[in-house]
Amino acid sequence: KDILRAKVIDSWFENKRGVIALVRVLSGVLEENDRISIIEPASYDQIAEGHVDAHKVRKDNFSVQEIGMVLPHRVRTRKLTRGQMGYVIAGLRDPREARPGAILSLHKTIPTLIGNNMRLPPSVSMGQHSVLFASVHPMEGEGFDELFAAVNRLALSDAGLEIHQTGGSSSGSGGGPFLGPGLRVGFQGLLHVEVFRQRLEDEFHMEAVVTPPKVPYTIKYLPTKNYKPPPTANGEEVVIEDLIDWPEQGHRFKVKEPMVDVRVLTPVEYAGSIMELIKRKRGTSMKTKPIDEFTWQITSSMPWADVVTDFHDELKSTSTGYASFDVAESDPPQKEADLRKVDILLNGEVVDPLAFVCHVDVSRAQARVVCEKLRDVLPRQQFVTVIQAKADGKIIASERIRAYRKDVLTKAGKTMGGGDVSRKKKLLEKQKRGKKRQQSTGKVTLSQAAFRAVISRSG
Repeated sequence: KDILRAKVIDSWFENKRGVIALVRVLSGVLEENDRISIIEPASYDQIAEGHVDAHKVRKDNFSVQEIGMVLPHRVRTRKLTRGQMGYVIAGLRDPREARPGAILSLHKTIPTLIGNNMRLPPSVSMGQHSVLFASVHPMEGEGFDELFAAVNRLALSDAGLEIHQTGGSSSGSGGGPFLGPGLRVGFQGLLHVEVFRQRLEDEFHMEAVVTPPKVPYTIKYLPTKNYKPPPTANGEEVVIEDLIDWPEQGHRFKVKEPMVDVRVLTPVEYAGSIMELIKRKRGTSMKTKPIDEFTWQITSSMPWADVVTDFHDELKSTSTGYASFDVAESDPPQKEADLRKVDILLNGEVVDPLAFVCHVDVSRAQARVVCEKLRDVLPRQQFVTVIQAKADGKIIASERIRAYRKDVLTKAGKTMGGGDVSRKKKLLEKQKRGKKRQQSTGKVTLSQAAFRAVISRSG
C-alpha cells in the first residue's frame, strides 16, 4: 500500500509545459521532485493468454515538476495521495510516452514493484492498432524535412497516429521516382485521414499528397515446389500492412481480409438502391429493420477495404445525402476471399502508392476505370504517357496520354523543306526520336487527384 501506483487517465501536450498527464493515485503518495518511471501494464488480452507479468518499464525516468488538481482550472497542490485525482507535469515531450492506462511509480521502487509481482491494473492494449494505412509525401521533393517535422508536431496532439519513414527508391515503399521519400502513417479511420490532411494545410500551410488508404491483409503461404515463402512467414500467417509486401507471382497463398458490420439508416424510398449498393460492395448477411414509417435500418457484413474506398460517397450519392452509416468490428473479424493485387505502371515504371487490391471478378473493370481516370487527371507532357494496369503478370488495362506536338514542318510561317517529301520525313523522324528519348528520361508529376482516381474506382 505504501508503494506509489498512479494510473494515467488522459494526457495532452501544451507548448510551454510539455505533456500534462491526468492521473489517479491507486496507492502511495506522489510529490513534486520525485523521480518517477513509467510502466506499461499487461493488457487484458495478454492476461487472458496467461502472460500476467508482461509489463514493460520504460528506460527513462523523469523528475516531477508540478502536481495539482483540476477544479476545473489547474490548482497546484504539490502532492497527491491515495484516492486523489490530479495532473502531473514531469518534463515529458511526447504524449505517447504516457498513454491512458500506463502506471507511474517511483524509480527507486520499480524493482520491488515488478520483482514481487505486485498487482497492476490491466489496461486496454497499449500498442498502436491502426485500422488503415496511407503514405504521405510532400508536393515538392525537397520538402520532406518540413513534412516530417510537421507530422511529428501533429503527433504531439494526436496519439492515434502511427508514423514510419519510408524509402524513396523505385522498389521501396516510398513513391519511387514519382513521389520520392515519404511517411507511412497509420490512422484510426477515414475521418482521421481527412482531419489529418486538413490540419496539415490549416496549421502548417503545407500541401501533401496522401495516397489511397490501405487495410491490413492476412496472408497464409501454401507449399509449392518452385517457390519458397519468405523467411518471415515460417509456415504461419503473415499480416501485410503495405502492398509492397504482397506475395510475388508464382506463390500459392490464401488471403483473409478484415470485415466490419455496417449499419445504414436511410429513408424508405432509397432502401432498394442502397441494398443494391451493398451487394456491389460484396456485402453479406444483409438484414433490414423498419425504425418507423419513414426510416429503415439496413445491417450487413462488408469488407473493410470496400468501405474505406468510396462507400461513403456512393451512399450519399444514392440517397441524395439523407442516408448515414456507422461501422463496428465483425465476428469473425476476418474472412477468406479471392483477391488480386493490381499494379499501376506509368511508362513501364511501377508506381507502388497507386497499387490496389480488389476481388478477382471486378479487377479488370476497376483497372479500366482507374486507367481512364488517370488519363483525365495526369498532366499532358512533351512525350507520350502510357498508363497500364498489371495483375498476375498480365496487362489487364491500358490508356495513353498524347504528347504535345510542335509543327516542325513550319518555321516563321514558311514550310520547311519546300516540296521535298524526303526532307519533311527527316524532320518528322528527328522529332520522333526526341520524343522517344524524353519518354525514357521524363518524369510524370502525380497530384492528389491521381490518388482520388484510385480511391473512387467503381466507375
